Amino acid sequence: MINEWWALASDQRYWMETIKRRDYGDAIRAPHRKQNGAAMPYYELVKFVRDGDVVLHWDTERPFGAPSAFVGWSVVDGAPYDTDNVVYSDASPTTGTEALLRDYTAFRQPLDYHQLNDRFAKVRALRDQLASQVDGTNYFPFNIRKDGTLRAGQGNYLTKFPVELFDALPELAEARRGAQIPRVETRYAGWSREARGDRRQATEAGYIADAKVRRAIEMQAVHQAMAYYEALGYDCLDVGASRPYDLHLTRAGVDGERHIEVKGSMGEAAEVELTIGEVNHARDFQPTDLFIVGGITWKREGDSVVTEPGQARVIENWTPRNLSLRPIRFRHTVPRAVSIE
Repeated sequence: MINEWWALASDQRYWMETIKRRDYGDAIRAPHRKQNGAAMPYYELVKFVRDGDVVLHWDTERPFGAPSAFVGWSVVDGAPYDTDNVVYSDASPTTGTEALLRDYTAFRQPLDYHQLNDRFAKVRALRDQLASQVDGTNYFPFNIRKDGTLRAGQGNYLTKFPVELFDALPELAEARRGAQIPRVETRYAGWSREARGDRRQATEAGYIADAKVRRAIEMQAVHQAMAYYEALGYDCLDVGASRPYDLHLTRAGVDGERHIEVKGSMGEAAEVELTIGEVNHARDFQPTDLFIVGGITWKREGDSVVTEPGQARVIENWTPRNLSLRPIRFRHTVPRAVSIE
């Protein structure tokens, strides 16, 4: 059980995320339990953030071997919700809790591990003071090592950042003011907390974070495509798991085959994401059609995701042209670099 010592203190609106990923400022997320099934309070704390709270980001894997540091801060955007798209360090998926963030702001100058330890006496005094005032665990963000230095707790993903720490670390003062930033209401405000993350990411980035929702939307589009082509007399085979296209079509009495690339979306799908394999296959093999289903809606019923049909359209004999393609991701071969001691 989490010890909510801050619950009645209106000024205790701050948290610290210890992170290795480069996507801080997007969301905080953690599995419900450790891989061995044990409870982990520093994961569970994600459930206790509130809309408008501030999360300070402590980056433990900065470029070029730079020391760990506070690199920026963000504001919690809405209530936390459950998701099926949390992954452990070995990339295996699991269920967990996520809370969206907004207004990421990088510190003008990161406050690093060495600067933190220059304030060792002040930080330790604040830790001891908090321990004397709070019964039970206080989830303090830093531990004192045997060598007499401060470090973020091993495995402590989300911790409570007491407001008093700003007095010891004045370089972080702008994050303290972040809790007063008003929330700008958007068209997402009325959505359930369960669906906010999925729908915001899908609308803004063309990608759905929740794997179960993403799969359900993909399959809705495939089912609509199969129904369309079967009505035209084709035999349809779903080959999406093994081929660079989704449907393999043949028709009795007609030589040859037709390949179908299927895309589903909750939006209007004015743009769709394609892999290099999908582009190359459509250029190399004809006839290939692009079958798009936009406006697919969904809801959760227990552990299942239930979809409703969207608006379908088809581009027959589709060949993607360079002018219609825009690169959104690259694979970079890193050149030889000079090591920095």
